Amino acid sequence: MTQVRFCFFLAACLCTDSLLWAAENVASGNAGNETEPLWELGFGAGVLHVPGYPGSAANQVRALALPTVVYRGDILRIGDGQTVRAVAFESNRIELDLSFAAAFNADTRAGELREGMPDLDYIFQVGPQVKIDLANVIFPDQTTGDLTLALQARGVFSTDLGRIDHHGYVFEPMLQYKHTDFFVPELDVTLSLKPQWASRGLHAYFFEVAPTFVKPGRPAYRARSGYFGTGLNLYANYRFSSRFNAFFGVQTTSHHGAANTASPLYEKNFTIGFGAGLILNLFASSRPALSE
Repeated sequence: MTQVRFCFFLAACLCTDSLLWAAENVASGNAGNETEPLWELGFGAGVLHVPGYPGSAANQVRALALPTVVYRGDILRIGDGQTVRAVAFESNRIELDLSFAAAFNADTRAGELREGMPDLDYIFQVGPQVKIDLANVIFPDQTTGDLTLALQARGVFSTDLGRIDHHGYVFEPMLQYKHTDFFVPELDVTLSLKPQWASRGLHAYFFEVAPTFVKPGRPAYRARSGYFGTGLNLYANYRFSSRFNAFFGVQTTSHHGAANTASPLYEKNFTIGFGAGLILNLFASSRPALSE
């Protein structure tokens, strides 16, 4: 993969995973439904307020304005509720696919625990995922509720757009509930619970202190594999029209009992992030997502 192609791939992941982290289901509607267009192009703008890295007390603010892409193909799907996916198998209740995710870099600032250490690069993940539909409910008011379980295993990589480094693997089962038309017809709400375990490589990337970077108050530390933390996330999307959406989200993560709370780089057992923004769909295909 050339650097240009990789930058395009990373931008696509960041667009769907970071700008729209608080709206995983914004552009999807009922992904795969015949009435949904095969592709949509639009524009999104939002603001994120998130921790600099897992367990960090320092926060960073990201203001983003990026094009948005939705593609609902039989195999490749972008922005249909799970970032970027390559579907290998799909039945009424089970789906096997290759999924992708990404996160922004973080600078090392003076006065923080990582002062003098290398900056954290962009991170991207790729690996298989099994999605299972556990329940689909139609309530008396005709609103719907969908409960799904996603079993995700991914390789983790970082890049400064010049080189790529491998940081081990993560396992992240996700239990997700989506309620469509919550209280009002235009509002969709999604709640997800995501515990995560990781190999030593990812823990080391955030929490290890090599002898080179030892200083008073920051002793050497060797990270170990194991439990990383559990996220409880709430997303809300309001549809002003078929082309204009607003979203808001809250991401909370508990690191209680995590494998590396003893690291001198670890600060908080509980972190919280916020995101809000707008999405405008400008163009859509006349061809539906699924053909007869």
